[in-house]
Amino acid sequence: MDIRGRKMKKPPACVQCRKRKIGCDRVKPICGNCMKHNKMDCFYPDVPGQYVPSSSSSSNTRQIANGPYLNSYYASSRRVSKETAALLQKNPELASLEQIREYNTRLQLLNAQNQLNNRTSAANATLNQQHTQYIPKSVPSLESKPVTSTNEFSTQLNWVQGPAIFHMLTSPYTQEEIINHEMNFLKGRLLELQDITGKKISGINLDIKQDPSPQDPSRQNQSSLSSQDQEEFLTIKKRKLSEDDTTDGEDKMVANDERKFHLNEFKDLDPQFLDMNKVFNVFNTVVTRDNSENLWLLPKNINKNSIFQIQYLIERDPFLFKFFSEFNTLIEKRFNESLQDSLANHNNAKDNNSISRLLKFPSQSVTQNLINKYLSTVTETSSILPILKPKRLLPIIEQIFPSNAMRKASSNDFETVFQIVCLNNDQLINLGFITLCLLILFESLNSTVLIPLRDDGHLQLFNILFDYLPLLKANLTMLRFEIDKRSMCNMDTLRFISLWKYYQSVITTSSSSSNTIDYDEDMHMACLLSLNHETQNQSHILVWNFIFKNYCWRHLFLGELPLLISEPFTNSTPIIDPLLNNDFELIDFEVNLMKYLQSKDQRLSIDKIVQLIKVIKTKNIEVSQRCLTTSSIINNIMDSLIYRNSMLYLNFYLLLQFETLKSCEKFNEILDDFLELLRETLFFVFSNLANIKFAGHEFTFINKSIAVLQTLVLMLLALYQRSFESSEAVNNEKENYTDQTDSNHSNNDNNKRIKNKNVIHLIINKIAMLLNDYTKNCKKQNRLIENLITKIEIISKYIKKLEESKTLPVTNSNNSTNNGFSNISTDQLIKINHELNKISESLIKTDFYEQRKNNKVFNGGTGTTTTVDNEANLENFGLTKENFSEIFEAIRS
Repeated sequence: MDIRGRKMKKPPACVQCRKRKIGCDRVKPICGNCMKHNKMDCFYPDVPGQYVPSSSSSSNTRQIANGPYLNSYYASSRRVSKETAALLQKNPELASLEQIREYNTRLQLLNAQNQLNNRTSAANATLNQQHTQYIPKSVPSLESKPVTSTNEFSTQLNWVQGPAIFHMLTSPYTQEEIINHEMNFLKGRLLELQDITGKKISGINLDIKQDPSPQDPSRQNQSSLSSQDQEEFLTIKKRKLSEDDTTDGEDKMVANDERKFHLNEFKDLDPQFLDMNKVFNVFNTVVTRDNSENLWLLPKNINKNSIFQIQYLIERDPFLFKFFSEFNTLIEKRFNESLQDSLANHNNAKDNNSISRLLKFPSQSVTQNLINKYLSTVTETSSILPILKPKRLLPIIEQIFPSNAMRKASSNDFETVFQIVCLNNDQLINLGFITLCLLILFESLNSTVLIPLRDDGHLQLFNILFDYLPLLKANLTMLRFEIDKRSMCNMDTLRFISLWKYYQSVITTSSSSSNTIDYDEDMHMACLLSLNHETQNQSHILVWNFIFKNYCWRHLFLGELPLLISEPFTNSTPIIDPLLNNDFELIDFEVNLMKYLQSKDQRLSIDKIVQLIKVIKTKNIEVSQRCLTTSSIINNIMDSLIYRNSMLYLNFYLLLQFETLKSCEKFNEILDDFLELLRETLFFVFSNLANIKFAGHEFTFINKSIAVLQTLVLMLLALYQRSFESSEAVNNEKENYTDQTDSNHSNNDNNKRIKNKNVIHLIINKIAMLLNDYTKNCKKQNRLIENLITKIEIISKYIKKLEESKTLPVTNSNNSTNNGFSNISTDQLIKINHELNKISESLIKTDFYEQRKNNKVFNGGTGTTTTVDNEANLENFGLTKENFSEIFEAIRS
């Protein structure tokens, strides 16, 4: 009702509802009734009483697809009243925004109608759930403004601040045809704006293009096909147009006229017609399923899509599986009682983790001194952690800490205690930043061996921080719980969540994602706030850049596809972070690599994987050469670790592939590349930990470095097992030789095999010695390093046991295991021995190692002084009831 009591006229119902004479809720672009009955041709009259021709009939449907309907629409849409033209002429920016909105709606409906011509309603429903696109936030100054469109209907537009979602239905048309339709739409909009504003634009051809004539040979070819064949033809045609990376054998781009005849045999052909010697199928080859299920020593909640983690590798390498299977059997038979106790204690610890309602911090002065210590230690914090502002935390501490100071019950010292229910949202977030800043400071001071705490005051400050470490971690848990409870979702909350996810990723004490589930809270909240399409606010863009980079790092390191940014339309925010700008090319290529490796609609090509390895190596070198500042070099360490971790796994998977195919030549080529990569990776990891430039910043990469070392050690164990088995096989064959010449040749060949396996064992022990030296200089012990040292000791005892028994453990599998080392020639054995010696000498000179071999080193796993090569208790791999829980945790890490 208006002020005179007259009844306001409702907006017109849609054409479909008016025809069916049912109530319409007038929702645009598709009303509720049409959406319910899957009718995508829901149109509204341009003006009250004037109808747009319905597209429900087959004739009109064909018009939509072929173009005449578009021309009639443009002609009718130009009929604008004088009042509307005058109003919009005064507000041209509003008219433009309204026309863009209507253009999006029309284009969506066109795509929907085209889709209905080629798909069933069930297929459309599936696509509606899978394909979404997010519209960025509107300009704040345009909120709640009345906008009048060409249909003379004035309304209060709802400028959505969250992600406005509409469907992205795919079209069966080729790229060129879709562009022609879009150009027709844009020309029609421009002609309409010219009529409204009275301004003419010269130099632009605004003639509406018609569809290709029937004489077009490609159109004739398509018309001769059946409906099913036509859909397949168009699908393949679109795919070929989009495959820009198609190359010939000489790495040259295929000509455009030749590309349409090119077929991707690994994607377009039936797999039974492929040459299996060219197919990479290691991911599909798993150790016997029954044996894998019985190997409960490996965590069961493993992410099956994480192809770059140890559990995934063990399930595909029969030799590593033998090692863990034997250890698994040993625990079941001899330490079952200790196992049950350990599992019970673990479950009780989880049950006792109750959430308190108090946040506890050191006193005001101590907390301020710790923040200042952070500023002097993490000097590159503004570049590496741009969302953390430590200087802004100092006045906040001064403001809210004094009123919450309390005396400790056990001493005369003061501490600061907050009742979490009494805190408002801003105070909650600020205390969260203080908590994370103190936790990151501890990781920074503890991970470096190049910043000694010689001053008594600094040492006392570190000890206070260490004493509060459990309380700070408890604070973090309470804050996360309270934020979820209050359903907080704003930019300040997002900054805290993103910093928490970063801290969680850098301090993780497991080399895999099996112990924790990554819910990607930072990325989901950022998308909810439309930061992935932010283009105006630079501080918001910087937050998105930080979240994007760390989200990719978390998933790429584990060999997972970052699904939330894997499509182009999911991210349109520019890059203003110089660190991300430097390594974006490498990250983007790694994402595409994961897309290929994780693809489910095609077989993987061995040759393409080898080619991709070469390309990513080149890109990593290019990115590294562009790093000139300290912050960019530190940032690039993480990129390099992801690259090296990926290359270690891919090269090892290729070794398994060629071992299965019994391709000795290819196996030797990949083995040479793998040993070179292994040597470079060992040097890279240990040199970074000893570089004075990175002092105080080691926390950003130390745990990921140790995870790479753990993967590398297990791969060395797999090579040792193969070398040992091949040497034992040669010994068995030597006993059957009758010719003295063959016997001498066999002895010479076997001696080289023995040398190779001995050098591999020596490399593993040298890695343990270097880790012991590093951990002795740390302020507090790093649990991941302790677990790796313990695991190396177990591996050493396993190797000692193999040497004494001269037999490999027997598994229940009836199939013989292929061994790539069995067919290696003598010349290749000499080359391998030379490469292994280079790796060994690059770690520690052998003479120096022998002098220190009998020295006692600290074993963090058992808490006792032992030697890495201790020969005692070989039968049980060094397991006792006293050290069972520590070793059990180490072997599962």
